[in-house]
Amino acid sequence: MRWGMCFLLVLGVFYGGQSAGAVDAVPVPQPRPSAAEIEQSQKSRPQPGGLPAEEQACRNRLKRLDVRFSPVKRITGKGGCGIEYPIEVMRLPGGVGLSARTILNCQAALSLANWTSQSAAPAAERIYGAKLVRIDPFASYACRSRNSRKGAKLSEHAKGSAIDLGRFVLADGETIEVGFPAATERRRKQFLKKLRTAGCTFFTTVLGPGSDGYHKDHFHFDMAKRRRGYRYCR
Repeated sequence: MRWGMCFLLVLGVFYGGQSAGAVDAVPVPQPRPSAAEIEQSQKSRPQPGGLPAEEQACRNRLKRLDVRFSPVKRITGKGGCGIEYPIEVMRLPGGVGLSARTILNCQAALSLANWTSQSAAPAAERIYGAKLVRIDPFASYACRSRNSRKGAKLSEHAKGSAIDLGRFVLADGETIEVGFPAATERRRKQFLKKLRTAGCTFFTTVLGPGSDGYHKDHFHFDMAKRRRGYRYCR
């Protein structure tokens, strides 16, 4: 008798006073999100400061490299131009300055910083025996097509993912032009070849003198995404 009363009591709790014939709909379990979906959600989730986690992590890396930069208001242009979280870079690792306003997305800025600290600055010390103190950019963000040609695809400059570098200035006053003078002086050739080759480690596109007529006087570095991580360097 005692077991029968317990069984009836459990039924009463389970059905919440409803008759045994009334059964509530049971929610269908949702599939567990994949690890990739969880990771992407965490990256894109705004943090307390208003930035996605991935963007904040990138900026933290820039700070650890002693890059001086400041946030810029979101850039929106025609035809897909723009940068969601742009920054202006004023100084690269080792105190290397930039002679022109340089607006990039954080990933491009981070690649530029690593290329400078790991390749350009050491090459200047090794080949010239002098400290690299300034880089002269020819272009950073610009809302335009590739090589400014009508009908061409959108340039990586229009996404803040590209930078053009024209010359490098050393502490002793030496100025290394990317263009024609490099063909007449051994150290210039050695220095620029080192910088150009190293560029393909940090960027996915590297162009310069000899690539085409559009890049005869500067290096073009960008972060274009291609299938299977393919890099285009010439």
